[in-house]
Amino acid sequence: MNNNSSSHISHIQSSYQHRPSQEDETNTVVDVDIHGDSKKSELPPSSLSSPPEIVTEQEPTERFSAVRRGILIFGIILAMFMISLNTTVIAPAMTIITTDLTDNISLQTWIATAYLLAFNIAMPLSGKFSDIFGRKPILVFGVFIFFIGSLVNALTPNMEGLIGGRTVQGLGGGCVMTIAYVLVPDLAPLHLRPRFQSGLTVIYGLASVVGTLIGGVFVQKLSWRWDFWLNLILGGTALIIITLLLKEPTVIQKTSFSSKLKRIDFLGAFLVITFVGCLLIALNFGQSYGWSNPHSFGPFIGAAISLVGLIIVEGWIASEPLLPPEIILNPTITIFYLYIICIGLGFIATLYYGPIMFQAVFGSDSTGSGVHLVPYMGCLIVASIGSGFALSHFPYVKFYLMLASVCNIIGFGLFHMVNEHSSWAQQSCYIMLCGFAFGLSQQNTIMGVQTVAPQKYIAVATSLTNFFMMLACSIGVAICQTMFSLFLSHELTLIDPEVLAIAHQYGADTNYLYLKNMPAESQQPMIHAYMQVVRNVFIMPLVAAGVGVICACAAKNTRFGAKKGANNANNSKDDYNLEKVLSTTAESVIA
Repeated sequence: MNNNSSSHISHIQSSYQHRPSQEDETNTVVDVDIHGDSKKSELPPSSLSSPPEIVTEQEPTERFSAVRRGILIFGIILAMFMISLNTTVIAPAMTIITTDLTDNISLQTWIATAYLLAFNIAMPLSGKFSDIFGRKPILVFGVFIFFIGSLVNALTPNMEGLIGGRTVQGLGGGCVMTIAYVLVPDLAPLHLRPRFQSGLTVIYGLASVVGTLIGGVFVQKLSWRWDFWLNLILGGTALIIITLLLKEPTVIQKTSFSSKLKRIDFLGAFLVITFVGCLLIALNFGQSYGWSNPHSFGPFIGAAISLVGLIIVEGWIASEPLLPPEIILNPTITIFYLYIICIGLGFIATLYYGPIMFQAVFGSDSTGSGVHLVPYMGCLIVASIGSGFALSHFPYVKFYLMLASVCNIIGFGLFHMVNEHSSWAQQSCYIMLCGFAFGLSQQNTIMGVQTVAPQKYIAVATSLTNFFMMLACSIGVAICQTMFSLFLSHELTLIDPEVLAIAHQYGADTNYLYLKNMPAESQQPMIHAYMQVVRNVFIMPLVAAGVGVICACAAKNTRFGAKKGANNANNSKDDYNLEKVLSTTAESVIA
């Protein structure tokens, strides 16, 4: 931003602070675009009942040399890669780990569930905590406890220790993922932010895909414990870089630690933890015990009660809410959250059930199924990096979301044409469009939320974006698994009893990995059954893609780099008037 623009903004802000409160006075705001140019724009007197806070997209207050910023971004990306990798790297080793550490095979699912549970809990909390304690302490804390959790897992002699270590890892991972995205507006110049956001999206997608490949290699060539030893290398390097090079980018109130503790919405935090915990436990138990079992619907009831309590506390009781109504009740931001939920449902279905199809139907091993996802990953990278550059020149978020939605629904639609006789190109390339869609979607949704959200709520709004996507992934896994079990039971009833008896003998009726052990002449009916099951499972992401199209069409045409006048920070929560705030937002952010 040039000096003239900066002085012009300061002059307007100073003039505003000393002007009389007159309803017939015209409200003047500053439109700062991504290249630093500024211009005045007039708002009608009726747009607000009281003067708006002038909020512009700010350049980072801390100036970094290019080399220092590059090394620091590398450290943050390394931490992001580490926590994203651990979402999937453990998948090929889960059965072996369970066999090595315990005789209770039912504990296997908790290897993944413990991580996701803690991960989802940490995300909405860490955004608010970073506003109170600072970005750097929360990020360093996240990387450090992830490091400790990995060390526990690498050395543990029993399953209880592993589940505990995975829980600690999840808490650290949730903090890292949230603060990594929150730091982008704090560290990067305005015109470079889309590129840094695209880098984080690429790393998240890349790590999620290659995680199964790396995990498979470790299991086959070394030991499953290397899934965690690797984290010590990555986490240690990231921790050193971040600790040495990152200076606190935000202005934190100079108050005592006890005063900061008093700002924490402990009741809201407890209800968030209870809601997320009960919901994910219910989803896990539903797959294990059945959805009508008390083990399943009991936690669902607990989640519902916690959600009602959370709404009451955040809306009427908390003085500094963990989930501010100004964010949750903002229709523009809510549309973005609904959109990212749809994207998360499609992403997790592709990531988990694409490889299942490649292994069950086309006979790939765990490494080969990962190779089939390379086109998906390639398109994700191209779309993410490409849109990061394009957003600097065509800064309208809605365009990218609509393009992604169309690609998503076409990709999942074409996927339903795949059968057991499809070529390798058809198997892999139909979902390329879905990778392209995800590459466009995640970062642009975050950019849209950050553009619309009031400046003081950037961290909270960003953390909730990632929270809703990861929560959608957790729910999506449960939905897909339930659909898989139901459709498999149906398809098995259509198979010749003699073939089914052979499949049962080899265990292929319950585990697709045993199909290759069956006699060749008996495999085809079972392969066809599994193909039908996977195609039916992909109805869920197709429906989610359809809802995503509706959300993209309903989204405001927000312009990146032109955020202003979204909220009057001086209004009390009781006086908060959403309609009037949104009327100003519509004037100031719609292209």
